[in-house]
Amino acid sequence: MTHEIYNSSLEELSQLEAKHKLKTFDSQVAWELGVLGRQLCQVLYPNKGIVIDITLTSGQTLFHSVVSSGTAVDNDNWVKRKYNTVFRFGKSSFFIGQKLRQKGKSIEEAMFVSSKEFASHGGSIPLCLESSEFLIGALTISGLAQEEDHLLALDILEKYTSK
Repeated sequence: MTHEIYNSSLEELSQLEAKHKLKTFDSQVAWELGVLGRQLCQVLYPNKGIVIDITLTSGQTLFHSVVSSGTAVDNDNWVKRKYNTVFRFGKSSFFIGQKLRQKGKSIEEAMFVSSKEFASHGGSIPLCLESSEFLIGALTISGLAQEEDHLLALDILEKYTSK
């Protein structure tokens, strides 16, 4: 499935991201989403060090957990750079990366932001409510290959919203 996502058009990526919106959102929903993410990681990637993070656009972190050993502060830095990208551009960090690859430009050249603060690598997806067009936060994964980070985040949100 990873090759499929790389070959997706920006329109297809955008539709995939917009597909699963939340009915409500509060700290309890963040907890349930994060715990579901941990459980999925433990089944799908039992020996991989993965960070799961849910942060609001205000900057408040509602869920942050490490799954297995092997992560470092570098993963936390990736998480922040990825969700900064979602908050700034309103699209997943993978979408922005694909857009930049199509243009053949770096994030600095195309978006006029620093790669020290923003990452155009997969793993952070927007969290939105059904009742609003506005972004409320981001679900971010770090520790796998970028397309796996992205797909895992989408899978977590899809499983949560379809229950």
